[in-house]
Amino acid sequence: MKGRLLVSPSFYVFWAVFCLLDTQNILPVFALAAMLHELGHAAAIACLGGSIRCVRLHAAGAVIMQGTPLSGGRECVVALAGPVTGLLAAVAFAYFRQPIEAGANLVLSLFNLLPIVPLDGGIAVRSLLGLLPPTAARVGCRILYGSSVLAAFALAVFGGVLLWQTGSNPAGLSVGICLLGSHADLLRDARKYAIITKNEIG
Repeated sequence: MKGRLLVSPSFYVFWAVFCLLDTQNILPVFALAAMLHELGHAAAIACLGGSIRCVRLHAAGAVIMQGTPLSGGRECVVALAGPVTGLLAAVAFAYFRQPIEAGANLVLSLFNLLPIVPLDGGIAVRSLLGLLPPTAARVGCRILYGSSVLAAFALAVFGGVLLWQTGSNPAGLSVGICLLGSHADLLRDARKYAIITKNEIG
């Protein structure tokens, strides 16, 4: 299950800006939550016999690129493993009276369960669409990717307004822009709307 680690320039920019604006020291807490999240994905991939080709770090977090394609059902399990791990961590932190850590894991997990590609919820939906007949799968993918682009645009706008008003919260804007960037290839090549080929778990 060996893989390369690839770091996008947006990762360094985002974390530098976040460190400057993070007056409440919540960055380490969310970094821990993100690490637990990715470990959940990695454990599921290992248990299901998959492999990791590389891990990409960018402004919105990490994306695990699988080397061995998994079936639709298994890919769905892998996609949901990260948020489930985060939810279990949130329960554990709440039990030990660590509300900030519990909240970070809860927020990260619920956000990733949104049915938006390339978030885990979107990957799970996409993998299940692959089990449908080809025509239904193509229609479902068009709807999924179209709604994902609109949601990413809305998040970027909302994040920009929030940053402008507070001057201290770049997360929404950076995540929205990063999600929009993830759809750039899809928008340039409409054929990819009709094919479920990428094994990306974020």
